[in-house]
Amino acid sequence: AGPTPAKVKSAPSTPEKDPDTLALEKLMTDTIGMIVTIEHKSRGGTLRVNYRTLDQLDELCRRLKDER
Repeated sequence: AGPTPAKVKSAPSTPEKDPDTLALEKLMTDTIGMIVTIEHKSRGGTLRVNYRTLDQLDELCRRLKDER
């Protein structure tokens, strides 16, 4: 018999995001020009904004401060 093939680990299953969450991620991404992801948990969740430069971070901070 030949060598046993290596087992491939499957990625942990993550629940698919509902259409409303995906739409909100897209809206926010399009609005601020940075990738936004939303993760729901049993109590609350996480809103993540990916920026590439400090200028983008500064712009995001300015928008959050000015648009209350």
